[in-house]
Amino acid sequence: MLDTFAETSKLIIKQKFEPLEALANAAANALDMDALGGLGETANKYDVFTDDGGDKFRVIETSEYCGCCTGRACCRPNHKLQLHVYEPAKSDTTEAMVMDRPCKCGQCCAIFDICRQEMTIFEGPEINGNKMGYIKQPILGGFLSPTLEIMDREEDDEPYATIKANAVCCIGGLCCDHTFEVTDKGGTVVGKIVKTKPSDLGQFAKELASDADVFALELNQNSHLTAQQKANIFAGLHLIDYMFFENEGELKLDAVNQECEIKCCDMYCCGCLVPCKCSCGGSSDEDGEGGDGE
Repeated sequence: MLDTFAETSKLIIKQKFEPLEALANAAANALDMDALGGLGETANKYDVFTDDGGDKFRVIETSEYCGCCTGRACCRPNHKLQLHVYEPAKSDTTEAMVMDRPCKCGQCCAIFDICRQEMTIFEGPEINGNKMGYIKQPILGGFLSPTLEIMDREEDDEPYATIKANAVCCIGGLCCDHTFEVTDKGGTVVGKIVKTKPSDLGQFAKELASDADVFALELNQNSHLTAQQKANIFAGLHLIDYMFFENEGELKLDAVNQECEIKCCDMYCCGCLVPCKCSCGGSSDEDGEGGDGE
């Protein structure tokens, strides 16, 4: 697998659309029952291609559905999970790499370890085997720009690469691309991660109904990053997806209250995420009497 990263400069990562998840979200919105959406949450799956269409990897999430305080049904998108990476050209059953993320509070101020997102990357199928790298949010999460630091080991004091969003105070939304620059410890840009906007109406509808996102990873071939370090940056892309894009562009069509609401983006500060939403319709009650929603 590391040989693949040594020779690859660009990868396209496509999350698979899950009809069951989209159906559960639609039912939850129509009945004004947010908890129902969590019941339909499925484990993520990704297909990874080169920019010329070559099939490189399969990435499959494993996580508990109803784990106590860690399952995806109640703790998404901050639940405990593992991502298993396969190379179809070599084996569909033996992992080439595994990413392990513990459950975190998430979307709150990134001061204490319980709130700072992290991920450990292992080469091969075994957790606690050959550790390849470690990713963690810095204290206060990059202040106004979402940031992750990549190290060889958890014990390292200085990261060899940093992933930082170009955006300030705002992240998410379906109307534009979202770019995260990758810099080495000297501050030189060595690559970028781009969460791409929907390419057509069909893709736009999929992202509204589910979390089927598309990413691009570009790495400079003339950088001094090793193949192992590039693989860790690839893992950082998936952590970014769970942190910022699982509920992106969330559309709520509330048939009970006759209201339509869409999340435009998230406001970001020191690790905290506050959704910015637009709504129309609905009714307002004043002194026990129904209003006309205007």
